[in-house]
Amino acid sequence: METPEPGPADGEERSVELRPRTRSNPEGAEDRRSSTGSLGGNSSSNMPQPAVGNRVEGEGEASASDSLPSSSAAAAAQASAPVAAAAAMASTANMTLAAAAERAKERVKPTQQQQQPALSTAISPPADYQLKVPRVNCPEKVIICLDLSEEMSLPKLESFNGTKTNALNICQKMIEMFVRTKHKIDKRHEFALVVINDDALWLSGFTSDPRELCSCLYDLETNVCESFNLEDLLNVIRQKIELPLMENVQTIPPPYVVRTVLIYSRQAGQLQFNPCEAVSKMLQSPYFFFDVVYLHNGAEEHANDTHWRENYTSFCNLDSKGMCYRFEVSLSGPAIELHNCMAKLLAHPLQRPFQSHASYSLLEDDDPQDADVTI
Repeated sequence: METPEPGPADGEERSVELRPRTRSNPEGAEDRRSSTGSLGGNSSSNMPQPAVGNRVEGEGEASASDSLPSSSAAAAAQASAPVAAAAAMASTANMTLAAAAERAKERVKPTQQQQQPALSTAISPPADYQLKVPRVNCPEKVIICLDLSEEMSLPKLESFNGTKTNALNICQKMIEMFVRTKHKIDKRHEFALVVINDDALWLSGFTSDPRELCSCLYDLETNVCESFNLEDLLNVIRQKIELPLMENVQTIPPPYVVRTVLIYSRQAGQLQFNPCEAVSKMLQSPYFFFDVVYLHNGAEEHANDTHWRENYTSFCNLDSKGMCYRFEVSLSGPAIELHNCMAKLLAHPLQRPFQSHASYSLLEDDDPQDADVTI
């Protein structure tokens, strides 16, 4: 009869040891202990109690006595614990799925609203036109091609002080500013000068010293030119340059790129252009760029209005990559427009955006003529 006496004490010690290891609701066991005074005295009257508390109560009763009702109550409590846990988990899962479905419905609506305005935005160039070369600031070999036709000597442009001046004087000044500014940006850049009469003449070879190019820039004179063959100009350029050949165009940056800046002002007649295979390959190279600044009479001479538009369209069709810049400036306008176009060409051809994506205004309302252009 000595064994029943230490039995409850042992049972209490076990309950005290098991209470900290309860993971579902440790506070429940302590609440029942404070209200009833023991863990094992309220197993049948409080059936909705958590499973952990019921299981501890059953273990204490089994250690205190060998009666069947207490063992059957403990077994029933243990059997009901997984059922209650499964029901709780099922209800929690249902609530989680319902909340997730509601959040998914709420996320679908903003996505649809964001996709609708995208249809009205500017369409980017096709994937075949997108540049796939690393956008690095590698050295440039810039070839400046200056037209010396008689249109360049007509005093039509309005200078800064309000007087009329010819396009040749303005072009000489803006070319010098362009070369010196590019040299300050990167002293590795090289420049060459080509003049265009009836034929293209390579006047100054590649040099990284702006003074060498500017020394022969101001001794030029205009001539009466009858025709212009664009293929001859491109052949002269092709013979003077050597484009880089890279094994992996998309990952390995080139040692340099070649860019041609053509300043053209002839109005009458269409461009003669029937490129050979070598010229077409040069134009399609990812390391060759052909920028154009076209000076025209605009609406001043309606008879030749269609000719300059056709010529400008021909220049635009030369760009098979979509990465070349073209500008058209009226000879009857202010000279600052010509300077602005040359300033926009200062950007590196591998780092500048598509021309249709470029914006040069700090505020939205500052540049109304480029209101439809976004970046």
